[in-house]
Amino acid sequence: MTEIRAAGDFKLATAEIIGSTGTKVDITSNIVHINLFENINTNAITGEIGIQDSAGFVSELPIIGQEYLRLKLQTPSLTNELDVIDFTENVFIINTVQGRGEVGNSVSLYVLNFTSSEIIKNQRTKVNGSVSGTYSDIVHQMLDRVDCQKRIYLEPTRGTKRIVCPDIRPFEVIRMALRSASSAINDNFSPSYLFFENFKGFHFRSLASLYAQPISQEYTTFVAGGQVEKGVHNLEKEFSNILDYEIIDNSNSLYNATTGVYASKLLVHNIYSKSFKEYTYNYFDNFDDEKHITSYHEGNQFPIFSDVSIEKDGSRASDFPARTYLTSISEGETDTNNTTLDGTEPFQAPDPQNTLQERSSTVNQLDKGLVLNISTVGNTSVSAGDVVKLDIPITAAIKTQENRKNDRFYQGVFLVRAISHEFDFSNKKHGTILTLVKDSLSEKLEGPKNQFEPKPETQSTCISEPEMLYPQL
Repeated sequence: MTEIRAAGDFKLATAEIIGSTGTKVDITSNIVHINLFENINTNAITGEIGIQDSAGFVSELPIIGQEYLRLKLQTPSLTNELDVIDFTENVFIINTVQGRGEVGNSVSLYVLNFTSSEIIKNQRTKVNGSVSGTYSDIVHQMLDRVDCQKRIYLEPTRGTKRIVCPDIRPFEVIRMALRSASSAINDNFSPSYLFFENFKGFHFRSLASLYAQPISQEYTTFVAGGQVEKGVHNLEKEFSNILDYEIIDNSNSLYNATTGVYASKLLVHNIYSKSFKEYTYNYFDNFDDEKHITSYHEGNQFPIFSDVSIEKDGSRASDFPARTYLTSISEGETDTNNTTLDGTEPFQAPDPQNTLQERSSTVNQLDKGLVLNISTVGNTSVSAGDVVKLDIPITAAIKTQENRKNDRFYQGVFLVRAISHEFDFSNKKHGTILTLVKDSLSEKLEGPKNQFEPKPETQSTCISEPEMLYPQL
């Protein structure tokens, strides 16, 4: 086992290209950089690899964007197989080759873009007819369609369903499933399912399931030189040190209003009975009935938005459903969506009123909640979908560790929404950029009971005289 010498070290065990003709080329000594990307909002891992070529093997293979890449990387000293980036058996597919650049005498630089093979297989596979089972069963069936041999993390879903598939791709079927799925094991029947891939495998699971995970890594800021003790580097501190951070979003009130984060209205049309039902979702009224990230790790949960009155009648931001959804169901004696040819009804009727609005609110908070990017020393044990703990002081220009006061928003537990692994072979260093998000606070936002819009004492003036509107006439 290779022992780590310094934070940021990495071990490249395998790097091999398999050409379209079956030719295998070891590119270990040719690599300039490798960047790998995970995101809980995307279906597959992507990446790019820069290689320098002085022997002309790129032309000899040739590399045309239909090759396979075998890759194995890890942080030294990590022994758990889940902490290793291992794509030696489940290989990547090189999908594009960027233009060649000259970096020296008779030396060319190529950048190859690659992705998981399942995403390519998905593009050439179609599903016709109908599929049935629980939504988690259906997802498993679709991953079988793309010949997935990786670990699959499937959170069981409620009810037996049927999805009609009109010549669509397997991942489109999965997207249809996640929009209506609700957890069978979560106490709150969480409907906020995601489908994504990280280095550990494919995941079809609710946000609550991700939030409930143990903390994979803690991050904080140290005084310059604070990671060195008596001339010896403290690896634990170096791995947890935040090199740089950038606050991306501290909520966007316009986005939250228009996307249904604060409030929404759902109109359900029953095709059989020709009737409508209306359902209203209110962020503040529903908050305690939903599971948020801080509840699993800090024992309490409070909204990241203020519930102060914004109108003199006591209305809050969540009392104005700016977004309206319209969907249809067919419930009655002849519900063909749920009955089979023998007249039995093994399938559970759709219930959008229990999934659609909550999912819309909670998932959109991943984009416009409390979001920030942090740069850290590389660590292959951290992946998209993990939970990390953050400790950032109020001011970046902190001089000592004593008496520091932490930022009330950007401290505590966060979900890793995305992560970029950057392996620099020139400097032999591994760095990461993490996009972190949280949907709740561990303490209540205190403030005034109301926050009315300041308005001038005078009334607005209406100008309609022609000579004022057309002064040149």
